[in-house]
Amino acid sequence: MSNGGKCEFGSLGGNVLSLAAERFERRLAQEISMVRVDMIREMHEGFAAIRREMSDLRADLLKWSLLFWVGQFAAFTAVLSYMLRR
Repeated sequence: MSNGGKCEFGSLGGNVLSLAAERFERRLAQEISMVRVDMIREMHEGFAAIRREMSDLRADLLKWSLLFWVGQFAAFTAVLSYMLRR
């Protein structure tokens, strides 16, 4: 190195640097695309699990709601029959 710290090889250093930058950008693009694919796959699996869980919860809610209303109807019928007998 002479000339105040400048590279003696001139354009060779610039070519190596541009080749390294291109290689880095290509590798970065590959990694980003792999991360994106993995993220989409995991999101799909996660959303599918949430949908299953919500479906199960909805079925349980309907079951307990039906049981509640049947109980309310039975209680109302019992109170009404008691009131009508007197």
